[in-house]
Amino acid sequence: MGFEFTPAQNRAIDDRGGAILVSAAAGSGKTRVLTERLVRRVPEGEQPSELDRFLVITYTRAAAAELRERIMTELGKRAAAHPEDRRLRRQQSLCVRAHIGTIHSFCAEVVRENCHLLSLPPAFTVLDEERAESIRSAIATA
Repeated sequence: MGFEFTPAQNRAIDDRGGAILVSAAAGSGKTRVLTERLVRRVPEGEQPSELDRFLVITYTRAAAAELRERIMTELGKRAAAHPEDRRLRRQQSLCVRAHIGTIHSFCAEVVRENCHLLSLPPAFTVLDEERAESIRSAIATA
């Protein structure tokens, strides 16, 4: 028997009203819900969605990588169950370039695309967490 979603999880999966925020405790099934939501959206209706048209933002790189991997795995399972469905195979290839990342990477992309308007060099970098903590500590002790 497969995994059973709760009524609240099913509402998050099935909602088609636009953007959605999924927030819950660790181990509650957020990644499973987001995976199912995305995988169900791509083959639906007369105008199915393309996976690379979604913006999926997580808080950590590890969470983004896990989500991308789970989406690829689930699409693979569904494509294997329906080998005639070219759309599912196409979505697997689109998953590689889908916008699945952290809030930091999304913001950096927006800034990079508009650096000329912000008078920033296009080769700017985002400070990694370890270096940021080092700077915070130095400032706090100064």
